[in-house]
Amino acid sequence: MGQTGDNTMMKTLFIFVIAVLILWTVTGTVKAADGDGGYAGAYFQIPIGARPTAIGGAYLAISDDGAAPLFNPAGLATIRHKIFATSYRAMNLDRSLGYITFMVPTHDNSALGVNWHYFNTGDVAMRNRDGRLTGDVIGYTSHAWSVVFSKRFEKYLSVGMKAGYLYSRFAEMVSSSVGIDLGMMLYIDKFFDRERQEDMTVKDIQVGLVVRNLASTYRWNSTNYNVTISGDEGGVEQVDKVPIEIGLGTSARFFERRLLLAADVIVNEKQNPRLHAGAEFFVVPEFALRCGFSDKRLTAGTGYVFKIGRQVLAIDYAFATDKVDEGSEHIFSFDMLF
Repeated sequence: MGQTGDNTMMKTLFIFVIAVLILWTVTGTVKAADGDGGYAGAYFQIPIGARPTAIGGAYLAISDDGAAPLFNPAGLATIRHKIFATSYRAMNLDRSLGYITFMVPTHDNSALGVNWHYFNTGDVAMRNRDGRLTGDVIGYTSHAWSVVFSKRFEKYLSVGMKAGYLYSRFAEMVSSSVGIDLGMMLYIDKFFDRERQEDMTVKDIQVGLVVRNLASTYRWNSTNYNVTISGDEGGVEQVDKVPIEIGLGTSARFFERRLLLAADVIVNEKQNPRLHAGAEFFVVPEFALRCGFSDKRLTAGTGYVFKIGRQVLAIDYAFATDKVDEGSEHIFSFDMLF
């Protein structure tokens, strides 16, 4: 590779070491925190999309399809076709989770698009202070509408950003915020010449780094709720900050790219570290089997890719086992490339 290649490798190693140090520092802070739940934006932590879920949510160093904006937007810089994608996660307790993504490749190895991420709970009958039914219902809904941009600055490096408007409603209370996610992807094999890449046993080695939930803070005011329930105009204000997360992941392909292995570690300023790991094996080029481990859950799934005219359609399914009596869950995703 010469001196230029050596300098590039040194720069990348420096970035990687800094990323590890940041992750280690945050992990040390998290271990000292009390508790591991009850924080704002909890649904952001649930792996979404059938393919990512099936491989245990280990997607920070993959992120090359419609689920990418919710993991690492930097991975979208490599897309060569327009992508329309949607996913739905059927959950117990009348909850639902899903997304819709539309991405377009643009000039100079970049991509631009939009994403809608939503979470809903079932309705609960509302009662007044005396315990009597009011005839109304209480429900919780949350939406995140985002713009996504990704660019590959060098053959070995891409960066991405997701910036969005967050909206949540509970009973008569409404809160909104902004949310910013930043991502980076390193393509390690690009430090070697093409001949050396093809001779390597391990191929497509990638490292992903993300920082999520920057500036995400919900402010709730109970005045309207109190007026509806009892006519009392008094209320209180509650500020809920979504914990900032830092995630580091790696992925690589084996056996002539038929086997994909990936692992992520995600930490935030309030909770314990979460580990995600998984595998994807292509039985034939069109059909894949997947399995994984996602923060104390076992996951599995499958995917099938086929053509309809000039369009490519990917249909994915995932199953996640029970966690703390929440029940097992089924996830379906559809990605169309055109």
